[in-house]
Amino acid sequence: MGYFSFIRAEFRFLLFGFLMMGLSNFGQTFFIALYSEYFRDAFALTNTQFGGLYSAVTLASAVCLLYSGKLIDRWRLPVFAGMTLIGLALACLVIFLAQELWMLALGLFMLRQFGQGLSSHTGMTATSRAYQKNRGRATALVQLGYAGFEGFFPVMAITLMALYGWQQSWLVFGVFLALVALPLLVFMSRFEPQAKERQDAAPAASVDRAHVLRDRRFYLVLPLYVAPPFLLTGMFFHQIVLAEERGWSLALLAGAFSLYAGMKIAASLVSGIVVDRITALRALPFSSIPLILAFASLLLPPETFGIYAPFVYLGLCGLNLGMIGPVSGGLWPELFGTQHLGAIRSLTSPIAIFGTAAAPVLFGVAIDAGFDFQTIAFGCACFVGLAALLAFAAGRDTFSNTFEGGPHD
Repeated sequence: MGYFSFIRAEFRFLLFGFLMMGLSNFGQTFFIALYSEYFRDAFALTNTQFGGLYSAVTLASAVCLLYSGKLIDRWRLPVFAGMTLIGLALACLVIFLAQELWMLALGLFMLRQFGQGLSSHTGMTATSRAYQKNRGRATALVQLGYAGFEGFFPVMAITLMALYGWQQSWLVFGVFLALVALPLLVFMSRFEPQAKERQDAAPAASVDRAHVLRDRRFYLVLPLYVAPPFLLTGMFFHQIVLAEERGWSLALLAGAFSLYAGMKIAASLVSGIVVDRITALRALPFSSIPLILAFASLLLPPETFGIYAPFVYLGLCGLNLGMIGPVSGGLWPELFGTQHLGAIRSLTSPIAIFGTAAAPVLFGVAIDAGFDFQTIAFGCACFVGLAALLAFAAGRDTFSNTFEGGPHD
């Protein structure tokens, strides 16, 4: 089934996943960072203090996600989606009302938990478990919600801040989420495929989180699953240092990010088709190739590609992230079934979040220790290459394979 036919047949539920992914941007770092100066000024925080507060609430949210994320397996989807959106609306209202530092911390924690954590978790988990034959296409489409809203949200925030002020803009967000997004998405969640469709979508073997932790394939694919967010967060966080070292102007770097966004969208759509044809597990090792090439481009002398160097590097990064989206969306249900998918994703997502929280610090330590980006990129390429070999081994290790030595239940 092609994309257009699939969209026509499943438009309402795909739109639910698309919008849930898009609304997760309220809790994403790039969006919260737009307000960082206002937060620091209002609460008399230094850059270090605000960074420490933000890292603390991010890690706290990741820990809570281990428990809150698995509730999607137990609650009906309209209830879980509704509670997530209520929490996100309340997060916006807490920041609007914040007069003390503890209220800001609570609001940021709620944004990370209900936005970055549970909104994206809801959209991806619900979509992944609803489809089997078209799971790759479905996850590719709903992940475009994140990319689509990513371009719109900064413009929206800056406009509202100019019209009403930074604090009042959060009131607008909260009212919108409560009065528009909440009833709309709860209604749309009722179109989740049921009965025969869900039965067809579920593999015969469906195991719980404890079984996953005993399956060696989980540990074989995990390094490549976390490599892109971990490594690219570290690289992007220190991109100004990279640009200075490579001789790239900020204008050139900004232009390259446009190619990055375009490659990410195009690769996601193509990857969705590939996953449906060859499975996510088989596609996973190949998704590493663009990332290895991106790091390899930094091993060459800066003049090798001239003014096109940042376009080569960021274009390959976008290609990797676009490919990995549908692959990661289909990987866990392929390996472990859909009955406990929420619990499994609430285990893997915090691992990735911990990695993204640690990456800026670890890369900063390496830079301060005197390592240049050629050396860092070489280490990153070796890590990805090794992770790809482990993922390839997991693909060959299809049937044997728990630490207990027996097949799946």
